Amino acid sequence: MSERAIFAWKKKLKVTGNLERAPLNRKYRKLDPERLVKYVGKCPDAYQRKMASEFKVSTSCIGKVLRKLKITIKKDQSL
Repeated sequence: MSERAIFAWKKKLKVTGNLERAPLNRKYRKLDPERLVKYVGKCPDAYQRKMASEFKVSTSCIGKVLRKLKITIKKDQSL
């Protein structure tokens, strides 16, 4: 344990009254998740490449947002 960490915790305890972490407020920079959810609802069999070209982002961006939203895409094998 470093002294710096202990002093930082003491200062935080004095200022805020607790030592809990502040929640992270992360924003999506390139892709609005609500638009992606609507698109997946409309076109459930679309590949990530198709979604990426539709939203003008990379396929890895689509994959990361889908993972964060806990959406799994299963293709219909009856076609």
